[in-house]
Amino acid sequence: MHRTGIHRGLRRLAAAGIAAALALGLAACGDDGDGGDGDKGSGGVTITHKLGTTTVKEPPKRIVALGEIDQDAALALGANLVGVVYTTEPNGVAPWAQPKLGAAKPELIQGGDNGYPIEKVLALKPDLILANADYWVEQEYEKLSKIAPTTAFETGPSQDTWQQVTRQVGKALGKSAEAEKLVADVEGKIAAVGTQYPEIKGKSFALTNAQNAGTIAVLKDKEDTSVKLLAGFGMTHPQSIADLPGAGFAAELSMERLDVLEVDVLLSNYNGDAALQKSIEANPQFTKLDVVKRGSYVALDSNEFYALRAPTPLSLQYVIDKIIPKIAQAAKAPRG
Repeated sequence: MHRTGIHRGLRRLAAAGIAAALALGLAACGDDGDGGDGDKGSGGVTITHKLGTTTVKEPPKRIVALGEIDQDAALALGANLVGVVYTTEPNGVAPWAQPKLGAAKPELIQGGDNGYPIEKVLALKPDLILANADYWVEQEYEKLSKIAPTTAFETGPSQDTWQQVTRQVGKALGKSAEAEKLVADVEGKIAAVGTQYPEIKGKSFALTNAQNAGTIAVLKDKEDTSVKLLAGFGMTHPQSIADLPGAGFAAELSMERLDVLEVDVLLSNYNGDAALQKSIEANPQFTKLDVVKRGSYVALDSNEFYALRAPTPLSLQYVIDKIIPKIAQAAKAPRG
């Protein structure tokens, strides 16, 4: 089974335990470190990670990125990518990454259940492989590192923050100062959201994902990536949702239990299934919700949902530009 953008990405995030482990660090993150013990010079750059050390002797010119955060950080830093992961429908490139690619058309690499095809990476003749955020890097690291210097996670599979990955990518590219500035700039934009959109501060939210017409999954773990991201913008995650039964990062709600979604702002994704969205939006259990009646319900498209699920230096700007204004508008709706 091939990785197909949104759906595959969500399954991988869940499998990796992102909900419990990923620390977004939306405030100052000066203690993240750069994960390495080398610096630019005649000997190149050496990066230390959980799978060993990676030395980049010369400025890389043919880079393959096997992680979404690695890819976006590299693009933001002006790197030349010859291979990137298939991210979102319909063409494999996320809308926040496309402007950085411009006319470039790197090879799109789709992963299977056991990782990315090594032969496809080899055929691209990379001189650097960025794989910190690649969930499968641990099982493929030995083969990848024989092709080219390969980076890997500092904390655990898919557990490094976007700040950590960005700093690591910056170091591998010989652009540590630029990476620090990038992190600071994005964190500054996140911090400014509260001032620009004061109406969302303190507002409760629920973020849901529907797979069928009979149930809706709501993210309940306060350590979940998206929950922490929205909380970082000043919103609140209701304890009533966090206390829902189940050990996972999300809880399945029957249509009869949608009352738990009575929040200030309801955000829902339907995985690009227009028929499913229409069915749920017409369900009496859904239409009777006060949050829906007053206009505080926001239907997210797949790209918007994915941007919330996989924060990167580029997708975070997309969230601020495209999603936060919708949330702010919904938060303004007067309660009856």
